[in-house]
Amino acid sequence: MYSSLLKISSFYKDFLKDYYHSHPGITSKSYQEQFKHLMAEGYGYADFFPHYLRQNHSMEATEIIHNAGPLQQVWAREHGSQLTGDELLMEQIAYYQPEVVFIQDSINFDVVFIERIREKVKSVRLLLGHCCAPYTEANLKAFGRYDLVLTCSEKFSSAFEQHNIHACLFPHAAEATLVTPLGSSPAPENDIIFIGSLLYRKDFHHTRIAYVEKILNSGLPLSMFGMIEEDPWYLLKMKQLSYLLVRAAGQAGIRVFRGNRVYRKVAQLQEIPRRSEYSALIRQNIRRDLLFGRHMLKEIARHAVGFNLHAEVAGDYAVNVRMFEVTGAGALLVTDQKHNIRDLFEPDSEILTYSSPGECIEKMRWALDHPEEARRIARAGQTRTLKDHTVEKRAALLYEIMQEQYSK
Repeated sequence: MYSSLLKISSFYKDFLKDYYHSHPGITSKSYQEQFKHLMAEGYGYADFFPHYLRQNHSMEATEIIHNAGPLQQVWAREHGSQLTGDELLMEQIAYYQPEVVFIQDSINFDVVFIERIREKVKSVRLLLGHCCAPYTEANLKAFGRYDLVLTCSEKFSSAFEQHNIHACLFPHAAEATLVTPLGSSPAPENDIIFIGSLLYRKDFHHTRIAYVEKILNSGLPLSMFGMIEEDPWYLLKMKQLSYLLVRAAGQAGIRVFRGNRVYRKVAQLQEIPRRSEYSALIRQNIRRDLLFGRHMLKEIARHAVGFNLHAEVAGDYAVNVRMFEVTGAGALLVTDQKHNIRDLFEPDSEILTYSSPGECIEKMRWALDHPEEARRIARAGQTRTLKDHTVEKRAALLYEIMQEQYSK
């Protein structure tokens, strides 16, 4: 069996910006001190996968947050390196000499970078990718260089297999140590919470935005935390120009900027950026508080009901991480009906599902009118998540996947 793994992740830029703004002194700490402090925020999957691989499977495992600039700078300084960005990341991979490299944010790395790993780091015997978001043709080319791509959706895995990309189902999860069991927590406020983005982009949230407006118009008590895109005209023009330049460079075969993270972000766009026309209702009700990690889960736990609706890219499959965060935190999940929902939760006894805006509003109103019954379903949903959908369980699944790949 493989003995060592290096996991490469990226964190949401607004989270990192808020984190370093809130902890200005942390950048003067050593790499280990800063890393430990950042991981304690519980953002995303933090370093929980390496933790459980070490604890339960005796595997040497390390996490790198490649876009945490101050953290990466400290690593470089402590190791006498002058490199930055992708070049520094390549140096780190070579330093750790892993047998397995697991790149969780695979859409941010192109074919050239993946091929360089195989060329420069001879210890690497297994390359694992990951995708659970809209992807491009360029991403598909890069995915083809991995030994296996993990994905949260059967829709994605089927599409990848059609492009001769080996894929494996790998659902999202919740981290059990970040939540409090319902039996030992006070009763929540009898209202509804929604946390998520509202983006007018292809394959993103057009349907979600329409639902949110109907919920707000219904008069239901909805606390809404999220992100909307309202760029000033000059920033929008800059994004549009960048999009056109990146498209032109790609069509001309120009590769000089491909190591640039901004280039890669722009290259991920499916269409030219446009002005998003949000209703006054959404702009007035959305709260811009930044909620991430353990703070987000604590806020979810304060509410009786958690509203969820998948992005268009999910198709007919329940895949997003919010399902596990809401149930794990102890709120009653009200989510859109999907083909595979019973593989994850039992509708009406562990969660509530809906197939239309009217049914969604009806289910949430019932939950608020029947708090004891709603609490019972929420407790069953949390029990299911903490039994079947934890990061520890997914780490065990990852280990099984690596074992299978090793046997081949």
